[in-house]
Amino acid sequence: MGNQQACTACRIIRKEISAYVIDEDAHIIVFLSLENHPLVAPKTHIPDIFALDEATGALIMQAAIRVANAVRAGLQCEGVYLTQANGAAAGQDLFHYHLHIYPRWHDDKLTAYWNTAQADHELRRVTAERIRAHLVTGAGVVPPQAASGR
Repeated sequence: MGNQQACTACRIIRKEISAYVIDEDAHIIVFLSLENHPLVAPKTHIPDIFALDEATGALIMQAAIRVANAVRAGLQCEGVYLTQANGAAAGQDLFHYHLHIYPRWHDDKLTAYWNTAQADHELRRVTAERIRAHLVTGAGVVPPQAASGR
């Protein structure tokens, strides 16, 4: 089986395995990680940033901006942390380009919310619904002073 056939992200895109899909269009899919934060990925199998073309990169960032606003509004977090790894030496373990969007709070000390081994299905379902609601309604853009508390 080729890399694309075995790729977990590609299998989610092909609907061979279930996932909490928050948003998708013809080019990009956004779904929750097992740790309960959104991942933005191209629907085309691109293993890492070194194989990423500029047009797809732009689409990923456009989606990331929308999702980050929806995360802030839906989860009432105080900020977001974006991260992306390339190559095993950098900690990449899913070899399909993806951008992590972590919700952050002033007092989280990089632990709570996403840093559990794996979030249970109910927490992931609720998280997906809260984020998705702000993408669907267009209410994802919230002034910073309005996004407070958990």
